[in-house]
Amino acid sequence: MAFTFFTLGGRQLWEDVFFSQKWRIQRNCITKRYRLLDSWDIRRAAGSFEDCRQAFTRCSKIFQLPPTREKAVVMLHGLGGNKNQFNQMAKMAESITAVPIAVNYPSTRKDIDAHLRQIDFLLNNLEGIKEISFISDGIGGLLVRKLLSADSPWQKKIKISRVIQINPPNRGYRLWERLADSKIATAILGPMIKLGDSHRAAKFSRFPEKIEFGIINTHNRIGSLIRRILPKSWEQLLPQIGDSFLPGAKDITDIKIWRINSAADQHTIRCCKNFLRNGKF
Repeated sequence: MAFTFFTLGGRQLWEDVFFSQKWRIQRNCITKRYRLLDSWDIRRAAGSFEDCRQAFTRCSKIFQLPPTREKAVVMLHGLGGNKNQFNQMAKMAESITAVPIAVNYPSTRKDIDAHLRQIDFLLNNLEGIKEISFISDGIGGLLVRKLLSADSPWQKKIKISRVIQINPPNRGYRLWERLADSKIATAILGPMIKLGDSHRAAKFSRFPEKIEFGIINTHNRIGSLIRRILPKSWEQLLPQIGDSFLPGAKDITDIKIWRINSAADQHTIRCCKNFLRNGKF
């Protein structure tokens, strides 16, 4: 056990490997040490994974944690993001009686295969969940595509419902293609920036035909004003509507927002709620 204290919930150095009743076990991507956080991001234990798992079992009895719901919404942030960008989206998931699982993964520290192993491990250790949906932001959309294209034990016991991609680089990002050649940019943003290459993004498997997925393109109003004053050569490097296109989408919508964080915008949240319920934005 370790002294209890408040944390920031993990930003870029901690990855979630276990989730239950809003408690999570995280692993430090540098030290490989584990810690148990409660629903308020207070550290309750530290050590090995088994140490934290046993501590959770004890805490669940002490705090009389309620049984989990059968439906869950897994949320994957974009490059440089963290689970906290889905705080408002999590409230929406709870309103439709689903467990919100906003996953932390060190997006600027590891490559996509390492992130997939982490998320797959977390999903295989879910307890009581029988149906799952996904909401992704940015590069998280490519993670979901690759995750669902692989055959994993959790897929045999959990039904996959619907998937929502917010601003996914399904066809790559031109700016990222340029930055991928910069040693400084890759040192700051990590190996995931290489996924911005259009040829590499095109090689990702599409979603299985049985899975309903939708795409939300958001247009920041302030960003749109800035784009107008940029030179044409610069403007072409910024994300375009066509960058998100992926054949087979059940619904696609474009919305204008004021927030920088698309997942916190109320219009985006309403669209996600509608699609999770009805398959339409």
